[in-house]
Amino acid sequence: MSKKIKQLPDIQVELPRHCLHCGRPLPAGEHKLRKFCAVWYDQTGAVHDCKSDYHTIKKKPVNDEFRSYRNGITVDSTAIATVISKFGNTVTTAQLDAHDIQLAKSIEYDITDDGKIISHFHGYLIISDTATGKHQIQSI
Repeated sequence: MSKKIKQLPDIQVELPRHCLHCGRPLPAGEHKLRKFCAVWYDQTGAVHDCKSDYHTIKKKPVNDEFRSYRNGITVDSTAIATVISKFGNTVTTAQLDAHDIQLAKSIEYDITDDGKIISHFHGYLIISDTATGKHQIQSI
């Protein structure tokens, strides 16, 4: 008599999956495409969202670059508004320098046929006459 050996089906064992951000194990019954913990709220009402935190950290270098550019534009616009309120629309180079307004930091500039330089700032144009050293500020 020969014994028949019954062949068992292959059993697939799944290793526990972990959140890409915090490393906590994901529940076994979750959808296979889930890569992050579910959003949850603590006792103080603060939101914990691993997916948003993960992508925020990933995009931080690019966002910091744009943030510093935007802050520079805001500082320049505020300084120009201060100069206009103190000295009016026609100012000298010394007055611009005193408020740290650098014409070279403008968004763009044009040079007219008569030698005037038009510097474009956010919300303002500064028209510089190089012969007299005077600058005309115009709001856009």
